[in-house]
Amino acid sequence: MACLAILVAKLVSNLIRLSGLGMASSLPGKVAQTIYPKILPYLAEKLTVGCLAVTGTNGKSTTSGLLASILSQANYRVIHNRQGANLIPGIIAAFVQAAKWNATLTNNFGLLEVDEAALPLLTKAINCQSIVVTNLYRDQLDRFGELDKTARLIMEGIKEKHSQAILNADDPNVCNLPCSTDKIFYGLNYRSDKANSEISYCPKCGNEISYSASEISPNAWHCANCGYGQPQLNFFADRIQLFPDSSTFVVNTKDENIAVNLPLPGIFNVYNATAAGAAASNLGINLETIKLGLEKYETLFGRSEKLSINSRTVIIQLIKNPAGASKSLVSLANSQCAKAIIAINDNFADGRDVSWLWDANFEVLSGMNASFIVSGQRAQDMAVRLKYAGIPENKISCVPSLPSAFRVALDQIQSNNTLWVLPTYTALLEIQRIIKRYNKTTANNLHASSK
Repeated sequence: MACLAILVAKLVSNLIRLSGLGMASSLPGKVAQTIYPKILPYLAEKLTVGCLAVTGTNGKSTTSGLLASILSQANYRVIHNRQGANLIPGIIAAFVQAAKWNATLTNNFGLLEVDEAALPLLTKAINCQSIVVTNLYRDQLDRFGELDKTARLIMEGIKEKHSQAILNADDPNVCNLPCSTDKIFYGLNYRSDKANSEISYCPKCGNEISYSASEISPNAWHCANCGYGQPQLNFFADRIQLFPDSSTFVVNTKDENIAVNLPLPGIFNVYNATAAGAAASNLGINLETIKLGLEKYETLFGRSEKLSINSRTVIIQLIKNPAGASKSLVSLANSQCAKAIIAINDNFADGRDVSWLWDANFEVLSGMNASFIVSGQRAQDMAVRLKYAGIPENKISCVPSLPSAFRVALDQIQSNNTLWVLPTYTALLEIQRIIKRYNKTTANNLHASSK
């Protein structure tokens, strides 16, 4: 049955790709699972080195992408759901794509980005030796409820097969996960910012947590009442410098350190790189290889990705909840941006409740010398939010159609100027299709002009 499931799923995948209907990142997995419900554990058992999962509310795709780059430099043969389809069908699709027709694998390691709610399902099916948790923020309240539910799901996933937990020590919510296994802690030696967490009260005793106003020490956050605070870091980054399209920092273990030039902007990407480095170091990979993998990383679509379209630089950054959006908005505010598109949808995959827009720090955009196009299903809501953030109405244009918004934005900025695009998840998928059409048109024009 496994061979039949893989054969049919591969045929479905080829049909989807050839017809241009999508990336075949999920449906082939559903097909394979329907034909052979145990296809995931069947294939995962063939991984000779092991399997690692990355979960959390923000940074999963970039963290796993950075780790995949490191593992490649370390000569691992990795199965990775690179497209970000992080529910069980998407994970199965990645295994099916890697498998041969006779249900064999040449890959030896699984690197799986997994949705928080899907983590317990994954760890029931397969053994993940390690699980990286990036952070815990409010995300899709209509789906998850408050943070305690998300934390409980992650905790269940870690405990299922006693996976080792690799945890963000700068997030008290993550530190407080009651795992029954050894914990590895990573973090940043960087000026503390209470926005790094959405917790104000001690999860141990209920007293207010204090955050350091100076450089982070071994106790950057702590409870004065019971003494609960940030644990000792096993792997951390310091000497951090942030630039419009990159960052530099030094990664440290107990015994050694090395400087890294990361081709990604923003403090949130330094966190993602540190999480990836901690996971790699825990696998026994040396710092030279970690440095090489981080510096050779190629961005995933929509995660600080930089493109060139019609001689314009386009930077695409997914936004989906207050914490992640606020960090992206800081990067936008610090950039040399001529125009920005903010595209908000409220489909199931985005989260039906868009009240999170009022918790994100759009106020940082008020001092920018840039104009904004709001688009998507909730374009009007976004226009109102920008108005209340202090952005003049004459700098806000409402273009609900995303293809139209993209065309207008490119037409209104000059060559060599920068366009930022901040979409929610389903808007990002639409942007991916739009850019494919632009690339195809450009290729056809070049072909015609060469005749």
